[in-house]
Amino acid sequence: MGNAPARSEARKPRHRHRERSGSRTLGQGLHVAASIALLVGATQVVGRQVGTTRPAGLTGARGRHCVARLGVPVPAMRCFGALNAAVAAATDGRVHLLAGIAGAAVATIPLNDGIPTADYHVVSIEWTGSNYTGASLTWQAPLPCGHYASSSMPRGWNDAIRSVAQYSDCATTLSWDVNFGGATLAIGVNASVPDLGSFDANASSQKWCPSPCS
Repeated sequence: MGNAPARSEARKPRHRHRERSGSRTLGQGLHVAASIALLVGATQVVGRQVGTTRPAGLTGARGRHCVARLGVPVPAMRCFGALNAAVAAATDGRVHLLAGIAGAAVATIPLNDGIPTADYHVVSIEWTGSNYTGASLTWQAPLPCGHYASSSMPRGWNDAIRSVAQYSDCATTLSWDVNFGGATLAIGVNASVPDLGSFDANASSQKWCPSPCS
């Protein structure tokens, strides 16, 4: 896992008119296979049905797990009641995780290993809590890592994430403001970051690249 930056108490005001520049880069981390938690090629999740739930606000919704699709003008989002259901949806049913699996375990699993190029790939999973806890947002891309961007976060996810895991040989850069404005935080290829430090609950837009995005 990559090294997390030092924590800061800085938070955005409700009306953000701050002018802030600079960037920080986190080191590259490796995903270690956790095969005991991963069932590939299964037809169903034991004890749980994979089904969607209505999106809701993040406040008090620790069980909300959403999938946002990149490669479309406005990222489409679906939400589920469990992380394993969201991962199954993001991989078009290719990967089924054990019911109740913790985010820390998912952060170490190579979700895209050995799949055809044309299949949907998971490029990031992001959590509202440190150490891969809380609600999650899984970013799904139509191809292995390319140049993707979201000029704002999906509904309910602005200023929400506190930990990130990268996949599919992708790096990501978080921006403090919408439209990639303000300070940035670069996260390396396939890195896992359990705490975003001063960027905790402060990301408003995001880019993905095969190497750290400029």
